[in-house]
Amino acid sequence: MTVRRIKTYSGESGLVYQYYFLESQTRRRFWGRGGTAFRFHVTSDRKNFFVAEVVVEEAALQAWERAHGRALAEPERYAAAKMALFRAFDESSRPEAISRIRVSEANIESLLEPLHLDD
Repeated sequence: MTVRRIKTYSGESGLVYQYYFLESQTRRRFWGRGGTAFRFHVTSDRKNFFVAEVVVEEAALQAWERAHGRALAEPERYAAAKMALFRAFDESSRPEAISRIRVSEANIESLLEPLHLDD
């Protein structure tokens, strides 16, 4: 039996979320963007859980590598997914609206900037 570590995040939206990591899966799309999906089990009321999926797009990883001269390590990719999840928590006043979140070329820099990965 797997024991999950439940974590808490107080969003700027005023809601307090509890979540834990479920799994990651590689996503290959023939017509869309490929990447890695990080899935989290989330609740804001301790009763109703839902799955929030954060896709770290391959194009975002390539953009990061071009800009910084190195690829992101797997823990850094997970960090990008968690930062995107936290941003969704901060920006959404409706938990049910949080389901599919993307780390893209447009937002990867702003998501990872607070972590100072280049220091």
